[in-house]
Amino acid sequence: MNRFRERSETGMTQGYQYGMLNPKPRVLIVDNDPRTRFVYQDLIFPWGFEPVLALGERDSLIRDAKEKAEQMCCCLAIIDIDLINDYDEEDTSGLKLAKELKPVHSIVLFGQSNQKVLNEIIGRSDNITFVKKTDSPENIRPILEEEARKVCAIKRGLHITPPDIFENIFQTELSDLVGVYPDQIADVLAQLFPNAHSLKIEKLETKSVSSSISSVPRPKSVILMAYEDDYEPVIVKMARASKISIEVERYYEHIAKRLTGNFFAHMERHAVLWGVGGASYSYVGDFDVKTFSHYYEEQPIENIEECLKFFFMNTWSRHYGRAQEVENASLFELYGKVWGDWYEKRVQNFVLPIMRPISVYVSLKRLDPIEWLKQNVAENPARDASRVARTKVAVTHGDLHAENLLIDSKKNAWVIDFERTGVGHILQDFVELESDLLNRLPYSGESYDDLFDLWLNVTQPNELGPIPLSDKTPGDPEIRKVIQTASILRTLARECTGITDFRQYLWGLLFNTIFRATIISKDEPHKRSQTRALLLASAICRRLEQMPVE
Repeated sequence: MNRFRERSETGMTQGYQYGMLNPKPRVLIVDNDPRTRFVYQDLIFPWGFEPVLALGERDSLIRDAKEKAEQMCCCLAIIDIDLINDYDEEDTSGLKLAKELKPVHSIVLFGQSNQKVLNEIIGRSDNITFVKKTDSPENIRPILEEEARKVCAIKRGLHITPPDIFENIFQTELSDLVGVYPDQIADVLAQLFPNAHSLKIEKLETKSVSSSISSVPRPKSVILMAYEDDYEPVIVKMARASKISIEVERYYEHIAKRLTGNFFAHMERHAVLWGVGGASYSYVGDFDVKTFSHYYEEQPIENIEECLKFFFMNTWSRHYGRAQEVENASLFELYGKVWGDWYEKRVQNFVLPIMRPISVYVSLKRLDPIEWLKQNVAENPARDASRVARTKVAVTHGDLHAENLLIDSKKNAWVIDFERTGVGHILQDFVELESDLLNRLPYSGESYDDLFDLWLNVTQPNELGPIPLSDKTPGDPEIRKVIQTASILRTLARECTGITDFRQYLWGLLFNTIFRATIISKDEPHKRSQTRALLLASAICRRLEQMPVE
């Protein structure tokens, strides 16, 4: 039976059940008195909560509480303030535990003897409510219900439509993050919109119109449009909890109050639970917004140029104005600082798939770009071929593919998704967007000959700047459009950064293309995308071999 559309005996759909049949908020109960544990267990179960009992004594009790809170994805807790010694007036081990259970809203039970200590710390305790032990256990119900309404969609009665939006979300890999507790998705939304009575959710389309395969895999995230009650929509990103935490940190470090004008998405709220988190962003400009991938396919090159100029020369220009020069820099290391351990995780143990004897691969002398990267850069630091005498670093978006760049009907361009935002090679964003276009181009041919001509055109220049069109430029209009757009990006890169060394740009294209090739699924529908990325990487390697070193 479909768990998202199961019906009750009355035939009514289970309303806002958020992907679960009758989900109950899980409440962790932590007390060093076993009898008290069972008292609260028996009390809260008929109130519509699922009690989770921490077992053990002293330190083992605290360890078990932490383990069970995470395993059961608890959102609430009832904790005795003195878990180690009931007779020690300064024992606040329960309060310390409550502070460490960050996704959890806790109710801490304290005795009269704890009052002095409590008065000193009560104002500094977020997400914690204090209740006297002398109160009757039954009196905790209104407090527990009030806390539950803050963090649980089901307890607030938040109405989320359409009902099948959860089915769509769970078809992504977010389902792996929430496990058997998919109500976390709804709870994140409830915390992002604390005053909402209803939410209408739409999934922001991120796939290319002309391709059934997204050019950029999003293994652990989803982008949504959310309409709260009768307000205008906002954008919501949901992803792994740790990724949202990083995004929040980088947003406030590099984006808030640091970009020119108002054309950047303002983070309004964020919420992080055990497996998943979310961040909501305000819209910029009007609400007729398209991803750049859609806009690119629908609009003429003149409009595309106008939007790209707006973004790089206005929205992001302040970061380029604060660029710093660096000497004797490894471009491989600069990209690694933005992407983390991408090489160790994705590339180091990557096995090149069997490549058919197509003419392009033969023309490239069967060059394996992964082995080439290892031998010339990654595993030979003393002879790192990507090292340059001089370059610049600046704050880059770090993930500027065509689905993170949004365009409205007035040609305003702005970005979302700041998880990788930070100091990096100043050309990185220009390179990443071009790499996305080169790999996104719809192509159904078997020989790759037309693509090979495209790659030759974009890799042959000796200096960073416009790409000249000639009689040898492929005549296919889609290929010419990619070349024209790449030419615009390179012209902007030169104007915004002052760098003319095309070799630096090519290195960035190589890293981005290999990164893409190693994250694409190896299943049959994605095999061609991976093959073309690897062939493009091979072509870039050949061109780098031909270029003079500074």
